[in-house]
Amino acid sequence: MLKKLSPAAFDEYVKKAKKPCLVMVSRDTCHVCETVHPKLEALSEEYPDFPFYEVNVNQMQNLLLENRLKGVPQTLFYKGGKVESIITGDASEDDFADKIDELLED
Repeated sequence: MLKKLSPAAFDEYVKKAKKPCLVMVSRDTCHVCETVHPKLEALSEEYPDFPFYEVNVNQMQNLLLENRLKGVPQTLFYKGGKVESIITGDASEDDFADKIDELLED
């Protein structure tokens, strides 16, 4: 399950976290986000100890600016509080899983 984060919780759960995690940046009216969300939900069950988060771009505009991102969805893979990789738009479950595996290997 993707846990929705407020801007205040983002620093605590993502930037200050020692564990790697995934953050989906989405918007309520995004049709592509609606196709990515179920894929990440399914993967969250395959990786029960890996945190999956979701933030609303309307509340987190600074996240897009900091990472020079354009549009949604953006799936950011964090390690040590820093973005390690990004998947822009839609991708296969395998593509998302590969990025998670890369974070967990290190």
